[in-house]
Amino acid sequence: MKNAASFFAVRKLPDPTQQTPSGHFRETDFAMTDLVRTIRRTAHPAASGRRPVLPCALLITAVAGLIAAGCASSPQQCRKTVGNETREVDRIARQMDQPVPPLHPQAGMTAEPVTAHTIADGQIEYVDVSLDDVLRHAMLHASVLRDLGGVVLRTPDTVRTGLATRLQETDPRFGMEAALSAFDAQLRASAMFQNNDRLYNNAFFSGGTSAFRQDLNDYSVALSKRTATGSLLSLRSISRYDSNNAPANTFVSSWDTWLEGEIRQPLLQGGGLEFNRIAGPGASPGVYNGILIAKANSDINHAQFMRALRGFVSNVENAYWDLYFAYRELDARRKAMERALVEWNKAKERKGSGSSEPGEEALARQQYYQLKADVDESLSGRLFLGTQTQNGSSGGTLRQQGGVLTSERRLRLLIGMPAADGRLLRPADEPPMAQIRFNWDICMNEAIHQRPELQERHIAVKKREMELLAARNFLTPRLDAVARYRFRGFGHDLTGGGVQTGIAPASAFGNLGTGNQQEWLLGMELTVPVGYRQAHAAVQHAELALARERTIQKEQQREIISNLNGAMADAVRAWKSVRNHLNQYLAARDYAKVLEVRAEERRHDGADRILDAHRRVLQAEIQFFRARAEYAVALKNVHFEKGSLLTYRDLRVQNSDSRTDLSYDIVGSSEQAPSDPDDDSEEDHDRSGSPLRRPVRTVSDQRPSDSDSPDDVRSIRRIDGWQKMSGSEDPAPAP
Repeated sequence: MKNAASFFAVRKLPDPTQQTPSGHFRETDFAMTDLVRTIRRTAHPAASGRRPVLPCALLITAVAGLIAAGCASSPQQCRKTVGNETREVDRIARQMDQPVPPLHPQAGMTAEPVTAHTIADGQIEYVDVSLDDVLRHAMLHASVLRDLGGVVLRTPDTVRTGLATRLQETDPRFGMEAALSAFDAQLRASAMFQNNDRLYNNAFFSGGTSAFRQDLNDYSVALSKRTATGSLLSLRSISRYDSNNAPANTFVSSWDTWLEGEIRQPLLQGGGLEFNRIAGPGASPGVYNGILIAKANSDINHAQFMRALRGFVSNVENAYWDLYFAYRELDARRKAMERALVEWNKAKERKGSGSSEPGEEALARQQYYQLKADVDESLSGRLFLGTQTQNGSSGGTLRQQGGVLTSERRLRLLIGMPAADGRLLRPADEPPMAQIRFNWDICMNEAIHQRPELQERHIAVKKREMELLAARNFLTPRLDAVARYRFRGFGHDLTGGGVQTGIAPASAFGNLGTGNQQEWLLGMELTVPVGYRQAHAAVQHAELALARERTIQKEQQREIISNLNGAMADAVRAWKSVRNHLNQYLAARDYAKVLEVRAEERRHDGADRILDAHRRVLQAEIQFFRARAEYAVALKNVHFEKGSLLTYRDLRVQNSDSRTDLSYDIVGSSEQAPSDPDDDSEEDHDRSGSPLRRPVRTVSDQRPSDSDSPDDVRSIRRIDGWQKMSGSEDPAPAP
């Protein structure tokens, strides 16, 4: 009120009677001097009394609203950012200082290991499982695509999990969402408050006063959007409040506001749909992260995931047939041990009666204990790696070096079951016996189109081609066309009524609405790197990278076709091996039976000859079942090489948005009739080379093919135990 009273006192008209002889009013001289002093005082914020009430109120309200909304939606995060709460990170830091990881329930469910003593005590239960059941369980629990090489312990960062696809898609640097975010609209707002108090040597530069005092507030809101062609569209609104003590001002405090739109379009470098879809806005030579590159990275990641999944399925099937052969080997050695025990007892009887040859009983005893040691070894096994991918062939070559218990633990590890739960898994499926022939041309074409390695390399080649296109864009200068149009407004207040035209408008927004003050700008900006050294290097690098990818693609195709050729040849070899070892086993068994009959007729041929015959039967039986397992693995390897393993096992990958732990669902095959293991005829095939399932037939319904030899016909009709092996009564012998 004091300042206001002084101001109005200065404006009071002087008394005419106070006129001096020179014709001037003394009161007027005093009044003008006081007016200048008063203006200087009132222009200062503490004296003017004119504050930007509306913008300050709007700003405070907006900031308070944003803070309240953020705290309401995430109060915990608000306590961390505003209240500097550190309890959670302190707890994590304490856990890092004492690295004692918690025991996960799935790992803690493991019982004590199953050993030979457990089996001898009869404290074991056998669970017959088919290959489809094993694959289904493995897929449902495949949070990690496991292997048998200990990669999860040695190099855990390279392990593939079910989250691989989503990790790539949500990568904030190189994912597709990150590439698309470069084209998102950006909103920027700022409010800056300044208080200036300066002394000038020349009053001209401060509006007529040497002591310049000012309140300056800047409010700006900008919305920008990058288009697919590289254009940058911007819309800005700026308001400035200025209150100072310059005597030359029209108003003691004023508002200056303007609304402008700007378009910046690259004409050469950085412009066009092609470049921005490949490299993205703001790219530099050698660094490209457009939407097409991000999509290529995502597709490559998916191909790598499918390759790891195919290897995982192959290893599960390898472990299944390893366990099958381990059971068969154990059963053969156990039967041989029982025969050796019988011969040992007979040798002891002959020794007691004095009718045996010298050393006959010792030889029989040595044979028995040797076979007993082999039985114990076949039961427990040694800790060797079993059949797995890339151990001789891409899909895996049968290398059964572990016993039943070791092979069963490997299978449990792969399919996600506890290492021990008081039960033993036992294969219920038998390897096929029918000859399966594949069409070379169809299989080769399928391998070229279906192998994930070739799909990955094909995408990599196309990615390099796009990078070369983007690199060539940097050989052009940076030429941008810039256009800007602006509407301005000026006034004593920001908003309000009154006269909005002339040199003293009432409000800035009102004057802006008249459209009297308009400005525009048109121009070009040119930037030329002399010599284009970095751009030429980027082009040469892209060309070399493309040449490398094409060379690798060619070599991969050659190796895949070679591996497919070898896999198909190995399948034929394995099938012939099954027939040959079957005939060998039948001959050895017939020979042993002849010796047993002669022994019953008191025409003893000697213990060494009988024991040798039993050893021949044992070796022939083991080789026969090994050949059967090899044939099953060989057929699987053909599908592995031509990229149809998942289809062959009726498995498919489904993307599911409802699951958070895995990025896929593996759906196993419905109940299907298994192929007949005893049918030695050639199966029908579809165009993909996959066998067409036939109805299940009993052993008596089998008819050998015309190509079978008489020995093969006799083997199919006479082999003992086939009906038991192919049925569900006793899928595999118990230890």
